[in-house]
Amino acid sequence: MSYIRKIEEWRAPVSMGAIYERLLESTGTERFGDAIHDAVMTVTGGARRIYLFEATGRENSELQYFFGEPRLEAMLPTYSRHYHNIDPVCDAYSAAPCISDIAIQRIRPEDISSEEFRRRFFDQAGIVERVSIIQRGAHAWRVINVSRHRSTGMFSDGELDALLGLARLALPMLPLNRRRAQARLPSAQHVQDRLKLLFPSLTRREQEVCARATMGMSVEATAIDLGIAKTSVMTYRKRSYQRLGITSVHELCALIAY
Repeated sequence: MSYIRKIEEWRAPVSMGAIYERLLESTGTERFGDAIHDAVMTVTGGARRIYLFEATGRENSELQYFFGEPRLEAMLPTYSRHYHNIDPVCDAYSAAPCISDIAIQRIRPEDISSEEFRRRFFDQAGIVERVSIIQRGAHAWRVINVSRHRSTGMFSDGELDALLGLARLALPMLPLNRRRAQARLPSAQHVQDRLKLLFPSLTRREQEVCARATMGMSVEATAIDLGIAKTSVMTYRKRSYQRLGITSVHELCALIAY
């Protein structure tokens, strides 16, 4: 059984001021994830994995940032399709039912009932503890997950307090970060519609993959967004480029622009 507690009182230390300023300045830019990563590393003795996401329930979540070992990125589409709805973090949502409520959950491998989930996402990676801090927003829960490797050990009480302080500052920024990031880029649907108009020979899936490539989405991010395997994304990209007579996303962007 995981440890879940609603946070009734909270106070940000003065030392968080510089961290808050950097987070606020980077909101909506590619630097936001780096700012989160650096903040976590500053207030703790280190972390193996960091996730930031919004969720409306067990079945719907939107990842905004993650940090972890290379193999983790390849596993994210599988996690999104098959494991998110059984992730114990979903059990903590009910501890933060009202807007601005905050809850903390501590998970260790032995707390996870699904043997497959525990093996793939904890045991094989040497994860000994994951702390999740959840805040209820107007339309979704906002979550930061921070995981610890066995080489570093469990989080101390001081580290937990520091993570709570950081989360209280960072989590309210997630909706703003998402909206600002979306405003900076054309929507995937807009680009896809242009591809359909200019290059009707491309299949719908090829258009979807190419649209996301022009927006700077990685193969892994595209796989998560479309709910397909990373290898499928690579195949669709290669096939599309061959049909269009190009070899890079830069050439693809040029074709769309003119």
